[in-house]
Amino acid sequence: MKNQIVSEYVKYCLKMGHAPANVFQLCEHLEIAETEFYHHFGSLEKVEESVLVIRWQEVAEKFAQDEQFETYGITEKMLTLHFAFIESLRDIRSYLLWKFKDWKNPMDHMKGLMALREAFQNTVSPMLNAASNLGEIPDRKVISKLNVEAIGMNLAFVLHFWLKDDSTDFERTDACIEKSVQLTMDFVGRNAVDKLFDFGKFLIQGFQR
Repeated sequence: MKNQIVSEYVKYCLKMGHAPANVFQLCEHLEIAETEFYHHFGSLEKVEESVLVIRWQEVAEKFAQDEQFETYGITEKMLTLHFAFIESLRDIRSYLLWKFKDWKNPMDHMKGLMALREAFQNTVSPMLNAASNLGEIPDRKVISKLNVEAIGMNLAFVLHFWLKDDSTDFERTDACIEKSVQLTMDFVGRNAVDKLFDFGKFLIQGFQR
């Protein structure tokens, strides 16, 4: 019923051109009692937040059960999740275009994506920790805490780009995912800062001998 409520909320918004004014209107559209609604959501705002969150969770759960996915490196995992998430949104693109019609700058709408951000972090943080334990990405202490934020911001950037993309079969979005995820993971992975730090340690150890 929870997913059905979210699905019907999307349909209502598209058909009416506006969100339901209150829970009663949505329940009337669904032909359910308000008490049934409150078994699943505390407000219409929570329904709205769930539109993207449910899609992300479905993608995350799918790959959590995929043994092949577990063999991927961290960059390949992030690419796979980004591609799958955007693909999962195609059938509600009209709703998202309506919902985010005033979204000008990729970072301007982060407040409206906070629930998605939390769901995203719950999925990605353990993956980054595992990659760090395996030595695939460095543990930079304070900086490491920013890694999941950087990848989350990139997801918002990709979503924004996709909503503006009018290329055939969203070919430009595919290229955007490839380039932006790789760039973000280059930041997360070993880069010039780490190499400079390693070289500094090498020099210090050499002088201490």
